[in-house]
Amino acid sequence: MKLCYLVYREDNVMVYESQVLEYLRAYESKNIFDSIELLLFRHEKNLTKGKESENRIKQYIKKGHTFWSFPVLSMIQLKFDVLRLKNYLQNHYDRADNIAVICRGDLAAYIGTRAFSGYPNSRILYDNRGLAFEESLMSYPNSIIHKVNRNIKRKALLAAKDFCDSYNFVTTNMREYFIKHYQFDENIPYTIIPTLYQSVVCDEIKLQQIRQQENYHEDDTVIGYIGSTAAWQSMNTLVSTIAKIGQKMPKAKFLILTNGGIPEMQKLTNNIKKRIVIKNIPHNKMNYYLQIIDIGIIVRDNTIINHVAAPTKIAEYLTNGIKILYSGDIGIIDDLKEYNNNELMINMDTDEHWLEHLVNAKKEKHIDQRIAQYFDMDRRQDDTYKMLIQSFFNKKHMLNKH
Repeated sequence: MKLCYLVYREDNVMVYESQVLEYLRAYESKNIFDSIELLLFRHEKNLTKGKESENRIKQYIKKGHTFWSFPVLSMIQLKFDVLRLKNYLQNHYDRADNIAVICRGDLAAYIGTRAFSGYPNSRILYDNRGLAFEESLMSYPNSIIHKVNRNIKRKALLAAKDFCDSYNFVTTNMREYFIKHYQFDENIPYTIIPTLYQSVVCDEIKLQQIRQQENYHEDDTVIGYIGSTAAWQSMNTLVSTIAKIGQKMPKAKFLILTNGGIPEMQKLTNNIKKRIVIKNIPHNKMNYYLQIIDIGIIVRDNTIINHVAAPTKIAEYLTNGIKILYSGDIGIIDDLKEYNNNELMINMDTDEHWLEHLVNAKKEKHIDQRIAQYFDMDRRQDDTYKMLIQSFFNKKHMLNKH
């Protein structure tokens, strides 16, 4: 069995590296597929960087091919991309090949179901990572271009969902949402696979250098926030939380790792602001900074986006033994509730004593192995592989089935 992994636009570079390239490298190291190839429709920022993109892929896996792309404003664009992919497949794959195709997201699923329709021994896995239409509506409600783009995404999703052989969802809430609002087939095989993460061993010399650089001492209590400043985050809640913690814990330090500005920070007192470090760091340094943090903040608004979500940062915090202080209706919390004893995950919305818990939280980090297993990439890849194998025993969902 061969594996094709299809990605349409690597918009979030950090996610692309950690959850596509590293994911495929881990698969390739297992030697369970005859071959693995990443098929990537490049973001327009990389329009003329085909060789660079493919060379980057080959730092992780042996095979990768890329196509240029533009923001999608017409179904004609997607149909043209289907033809481009079909042409590539005709020159590189035999129609008799057993091909497992993992399509990451709605546009990839649309292209994948159509490009591989002439391959009777192919099986399509729709790897559903989020609510593309709803996220766009929340982030760009009044933008004409984004309105056109999100409607294309919705059309692509509705056109692809019935012709896939299996699904991945990141949370149980997400599966229930897609069944209710997009009429996903309840009977198609599926897995619930959250954001995947594996903690890596840090080089002790590099770790010590970063500790010195950040003026970190072992007796410090460091409150961390790692995440974007996107519309579904709640920056006002983050800043008010920092204000409460800073007042209650006059020696606590705050480490904010983000890719955007947070103007709301100007509301804080000078005493608290001088204890805050805000910076943007590369993905390959993230694990070092996680070793410094004692308590991680996750703040989300109560929206449908968050109700179905499995934020990467929750996986990163918990698998590194970092306690979570959270606010909002977050999908993955429901799936993890059997592990939540209010020691690892503190809900500031419902626990009136959450500040007292933080004051007493400074102690040796403890990694709950059940949670580590829940997010473990190796285990979850095995789950996906088993589902892919099983799909070849089932009849293929063909485009002309209706």
